[in-house]
Parts: sequence; structure tokens; C-alpha cells
Amino acid sequence: MISRQSFVALRHRNFRLIWIGLLVSFTGSMMQNAALLWHVSLLVTPERKGLALGMVGLVRVVPVVVFSMISGVVADAWDRRRLMLFTQTAATLVALALASIAFSGVTGVWLIYVLAALGSAVGAFDLPARNALVPTLVPREHLPNAISLNTIMFQTASVVGPSLGGLLIAATHVGWAYVANAISFAFVIVALRL
Repeated sequence: MISRQSFVALRHRNFRLIWIGLLVSFTGSMMQNAALLWHVSLLVTPERKGLALGMVGLVRVVPVVVFSMISGVVADAWDRRRLMLFTQTAATLVALALASIAFSGVTGVWLIYVLAALGSAVGAFDLPARNALVPTLVPREHLPNAISLNTIMFQTASVVGPSLGGLLIAATHVGWAYVANAISFAFVIVALRL
């Protein structure tokens, strides 16, 4: 049964702003994940699709593994809001670069791999900053609820984002999914500045 206590952390303005911003941003990121796979599949021959799509996964995982070793230390040493402003801005630029490639008709998959890896490297620094920011936004007694709401938000975006991405790609062009993701980061950037 859902009670008012299920959403108690959302009563705190700063947490609510960041939570809404991240819901939009994660949804955009999940749209981009779907777009990356679709985009790569359009650029390779059928016999190379398996390898090409596997490479998308590889280039996205390697930076996370490599940078996760230091990103937590960076998040502890730097101001978390500033670090998130930096990572969200960098992720916006990656999404815009992907959109530019898609709209211009560049057919080199390697460039998509490079940008996907760069986006994952940025994400490796964003996640610990985001997680470390949450306890500063709510009182200690509401922290478990805030963490639960963040999990719900991420799971919702993981389902809704690829679905919206697929619909957007089907209705328009793969580049618009990247543009939508770039716009989605503005919600977090604005929330961090308020």
C-alpha cells in the first residue's frame, strides 16, 4: 500500500528538484542508449552487426571499469554540485556531437564508439557525485526514502527511455533521440543552479 510516507523525501525542495531533473535526464540517457544501438546497426552490414553492437557494449563498459577506481575519490574531494554541473554539461556535448554525426550522415562507426566511451567516462564521474549529493539534500531520517525514490526513478527511466527513444526514432530520425537527450540534461543543470 502506498502512503504519504512513501514520498516523504520529495517534500524537500532541493531533493525534489534534483529528482525530477534526474528522472528527465535518465530517461533521455536511456533514449540515447537505444539510439546508439539503432544508429550502429544502420551503419554496418548484416554480417557485422553482432560484432558492431557488442562493441557498443564494450566501449561503454571499459571506461566505467577504469574510471570507477578514481571517480569516488574525485566526488569526495570536489564540490558535488560543481562536479555534476561539469558532468551534465559534458554529457550534453557528447549527445550533441552524436546528433551532429547522425544528421550529417557520417558513416564511420568508430566515431560513435569514441563518443559512447566518452559518455560512459563522464557517467563514471557523475554517478558517485550524484550518490554523494543525496545525503546533503534530505535529513538523515528521510535518506532511506530518498534512496528508494532514486531507485524507482532509475527503473522507471530504464523502461520509459528506450520506449520513447524507439518511438522518436521511428517517427523522425535517430539524431532527434540524441537531441532529446541533450535537452534532458538541462533539467539537472537548472535544478543544480536553483
